[in-house]
Amino acid sequence: MKIRVEAEVRPTEDEDKVKAAVLNIITPSNITFEEREGRRLLIAEASSPEALEKLRWRLRLRQILDTARAVMSSSSSGDRVIFYLHKQAAFMGVVTFCTFEEESPLGAIKVEISGANADDVIDWLAPPTFKGKPIFEREPPR
Repeated sequence: MKIRVEAEVRPTEDEDKVKAAVLNIITPSNITFEEREGRRLLIAEASSPEALEKLRWRLRLRQILDTARAVMSSSSSGDRVIFYLHKQAAFMGVVTFCTFEEESPLGAIKVEISGANADDVIDWLAPPTFKGKPIFEREPPR
């Protein structure tokens, strides 16, 4: 499994705050900054599903498993899941989905998970619910 998170650091933003936003949703094994097409990007990477435990926990805490499942399913295929999160909300420790990158005023956090069956990843992060409770809990995908 490969996890890659990208967040643009806008000229008016504090790099440490963007990093804090990303660290509120993922525990990466590596964080770098790179310049691409005149933009400064924070890149966080990991190769273990445990890196997504914060995200998984926050989805349950906010009780948005059904929403998360729908958003992730709409942008997944085969062995890839891609979704966007509001950067400002993530900085506050809150998971809020964007339907597209430009929806977040300061740019969104792009999360891309590849190399594992998309359905297994979604079932683990956001299982289906009944009356707000997960119907099942899966082991982390490998």
